[in-house]
Amino acid sequence: MGKPLLKPTSGADLLSGPAPKELILLGGKDGIGKSSAVASLASWVSQIAPDARFFVVDTENKFPNVYRAWGTEAPTNVLYYKTNDMDAVIAAFDQVLEQHKPGDWVAVESMAWGWEYAQSLGYEAVTGLKKPQYLEKRRQVVGKMPTPTPHPDELWNITKNAHDTAFLDKMCAVEDLNIIMTTIIKKPPREGGVARENKTRKEMREEFGIDVGLGGAPSLPFYVSTLCLLDREKGIVSCRVLRDDKSGKANTEFQTADWKSWGLNFWENYR
Repeated sequence: MGKPLLKPTSGADLLSGPAPKELILLGGKDGIGKSSAVASLASWVSQIAPDARFFVVDTENKFPNVYRAWGTEAPTNVLYYKTNDMDAVIAAFDQVLEQHKPGDWVAVESMAWGWEYAQSLGYEAVTGLKKPQYLEKRRQVVGKMPTPTPHPDELWNITKNAHDTAFLDKMCAVEDLNIIMTTIIKKPPREGGVARENKTRKEMREEFGIDVGLGGAPSLPFYVSTLCLLDREKGIVSCRVLRDDKSGKANTEFQTADWKSWGLNFWENYR
């Protein structure tokens, strides 16, 4: 059987064709306003693309309160999925995959909890206990369970298959579905401390020059084309854009008057 004949796309067609999908990771401290920023993006999408749907896969159960706070201004393009374990996360995204049409959006809140769910699934598969239960039992019987990571090869295989293969890889591979993911940020382990920082996380911090650790799978920041960090100081909300392949405006920052304006301000500054 001969090799298939592939037709290349010309540079002119690349420039005139539809823009590549959005693939955004939005980080911030717990409670900083990530859910509000996601709701503001849903609102902005409803204005620029009235037929586009905005799916929300929620692992934290924080989005409903934020959404209700918008009152009569709440965007009506939202379709919401509450999830409480990795099986539910995968099932929710599979439903989004079946329903979506080109130009729709999916928001995942939060990838940090999704990674915890995947680990819990792995712990349960190899020990019969979810991760928090296993670690609590280990704490109570120190010496009888000498490692916090039981059967590490098997555990991480199950964890990564659930999180990456069945979810993250599949989500990022869809070409016509725009994506925004949120995650928490926290201080990384100190040099010389007992806890060692994952090598991939350290490489990410060194690449972007930031002294924070992003929650979720260690490789998560390398999946996205746009990486933003939210902050708030003295009531002023700011967004640092550490990487944005679509605009080329890396290492820049913009301020927004309030959370309801984040989606509009991001679009005006970077799209």
